[in-house]
Amino acid sequence: MRRTDRLLIPAAIAAFQRLLIIAALIPSGALYAAPPYLTGVVEDGDSQIIEMPRLPGEWQRTVAWMAPEGSTVKVGDLVVQFSPGTLISQEEAARTDLERKQLEAMRWLAETELAILDAETAVLQAESAVRLARIDANIPAGTIRQLDYDNFQLTLATAEQVLERAQTTLTDKQVERAGVKPVTDMRIAKAETEWIRLRDAIDRTKVYANREGLVIYGENPFTGSKIFPGMMLQPTVTIAEVASRKKLQFHFWVHEADILKLPVGARITVTPDAMPQRSVTATVEWTSKQATTREEWSKGGYFEMRAVPVEDGLNDFIPGMAVMSELR
Repeated sequence: MRRTDRLLIPAAIAAFQRLLIIAALIPSGALYAAPPYLTGVVEDGDSQIIEMPRLPGEWQRTVAWMAPEGSTVKVGDLVVQFSPGTLISQEEAARTDLERKQLEAMRWLAETELAILDAETAVLQAESAVRLARIDANIPAGTIRQLDYDNFQLTLATAEQVLERAQTTLTDKQVERAGVKPVTDMRIAKAETEWIRLRDAIDRTKVYANREGLVIYGENPFTGSKIFPGMMLQPTVTIAEVASRKKLQFHFWVHEADILKLPVGARITVTPDAMPQRSVTATVEWTSKQATTREEWSKGGYFEMRAVPVEDGLNDFIPGMAVMSELR
């Protein structure tokens, strides 16, 4: 055995003995039963949630403007505005298409009505000609020359044929109007629906407050960072909320190693970071079923948890305020 090995063995034995003494001083199970400490925020359970809408065109859309975070807005105030992208040009094209179809329908209807009027006039004229021809054709054959009689009969037959053709033409025009008009109306209705859809989509790029409250920015679900104007996000992402402070609750992210220690119904003590002497008791109301990664914190998974206070009088708690908690 080398001399260095003989020197290391007594040192290792001494270090192991110190670990045994420290372990003996720690209460049994304390290393495994340490209560989890959680960080979260105060939120309003009855706030106006503003999400990135599903709009025609681009899958992702840019947040163009947001009311300052922490500002108080009133009903009707603009809170968030999204970039319309190609929606404006699409709406203009749809409106032009609608106007074109409406003009085409008006022109076709006017032409059809004029053709029907001409056909009705032709029928009236043909009926008049038949009546006159029938008067001459009813003259007895023996009272006039045979040539005149034959001419009257031929004139009557010709007038009746003209009347029949005029009636057929009138019927065809009426059938054409009855058959084509519903198709034209359907095309106009389809074009109008598309225009209204795009017009409403442009309106949805501006979101107004439907209650008075504080503006709180949302978090990017993929990075955990705050959402600010200029970010491009996909539909359903929570962009911001207007908190009325009428139903306060607490929102936490719980590490996967601690989630089993916080079942629904568990009591926790919540303390605001800004008011370390102010603590309230809350009850776990809900936990998510699946963990998500939070790379800015650690490599592990995190579950969402929501807790509600068991007491009233939280006027000094403000939505968006950072809080910490421990299991009671």
